[in-house]
Amino acid sequence: MRDTVAEWVRCFASHVWTLISGIFMMAVGYLFPIKDIIHLIIFFFILDVIFGYWAARRLRGEKFSAKIIWNTTIPRMLVVLVIIISAFLWDSVFNQSFIATYKVIGYFISGVILASIVQNAYNITEWPALTEIGSIIKIKIKEKTGIKINNRENKENK
Repeated sequence: MRDTVAEWVRCFASHVWTLISGIFMMAVGYLFPIKDIIHLIIFFFILDVIFGYWAARRLRGEKFSAKIIWNTTIPRMLVVLVIIISAFLWDSVFNQSFIATYKVIGYFISGVILASIVQNAYNITEWPALTEIGSIIKIKIKEKTGIKINNRENKENK
C-alpha cells in the first residue's frame, strides 16, 4: 500500500509538472512573434544602464549602485514588456491587421531608449556627431509614430 501511494504521488507530481510546462510553452509559443522586439528592448535597456553608469561615473564621480537599477531600470523594463505583450494580445484578440500596435509601441520605446544611449554617449565623449545622430533618431520616431521626444535639458530648464 505504501508503495502504491508513493507511486501515485510521483505520478501525480509528474502530470502536474507536465501540465505547467505545457501551459508555459504554449504561452511562449503564442508570444513568439514578438520575441525580436522583446530581445531588442532588453538589449537597449542593458546598453542604457552601461552608458548611464559610464556617464554618471565620468561626469559626476558616482559609484555603481544596484539600487538605482532595481528602483528605476528594472521596473521601467517590466512595464515596457507588459505594455508590448498587452498590445500584441490586443491586436491578436481583436484580429486587427491595419497597423500592428505592438510594433508601433516597440518602435517608439526602443527609439526613446536609443536616444538616451546616444545622449549619454555624447555626455561622455562630447563628440558633436552624436547630437546629429540623436536628432536623426528623434526625427525618425516622430515620422513613424507622430510623437515628439523632448530633450531632458528642455524639461529641466522649464
